[in-house]
Amino acid sequence: MNPPLDETLISGPLILASGSPRRVQWLEALRIPFEKQVPDVDETPLLDEPASDMVLRLAETKAEVVSRRHPGRWVLAADTTVALDEHVLGKPVDEEDAIRMLLLLQDRVHQVHTGLCLRKDGEVHSFVDTAGVHFRSITADQARWYAATGEPMDKAGSYAIQGIGALFVASVEGSFATVMGLPVERMSELLNRLGLLSLWLKLPLA
Repeated sequence: MNPPLDETLISGPLILASGSPRRVQWLEALRIPFEKQVPDVDETPLLDEPASDMVLRLAETKAEVVSRRHPGRWVLAADTTVALDEHVLGKPVDEEDAIRMLLLLQDRVHQVHTGLCLRKDGEVHSFVDTAGVHFRSITADQARWYAATGEPMDKAGSYAIQGIGALFVASVEGSFATVMGLPVERMSELLNRLGLLSLWLKLPLA
């Protein structure tokens, strides 16, 4: 029999360092107790910075900013972007920009990178998960119609795979959750390895 976990390892629920509704939905669905704090972080890419490096850097920066305010607490942060041929496609600035991105993506495979960082004080666990998304062929009229719905306007790559944007997705190679903005499979593996699922959810140890 495994020894009981030391509940002094945590001093409260998880802090989610993100304002993303999708990440909130995932944690609520998993029934992981959490509080939300949105860090003020400059998300401008660095010159010639690869997309995967950018999301990892931003996830780690967000976690560090919030962690400094809450010693002894676990902080979870993430960042997601879309890349086509290593070119980062962030959130559109307007409808015309959204249409431009959608037409770039159509009938091609692009990558969605999500960086995740779990931090408590000086203890840091971080990684990047990548999924490939194959977009269907779409017309300019379809791109305009979708942009007019407003859904693309706060989404990297100008689409939401969990919403209307799913109409344009032919297939996904990798984690659907990663495309939504939180690599749930690898995150839960990390939380389980650290014993946090047993503490927060009272999940029996293996």
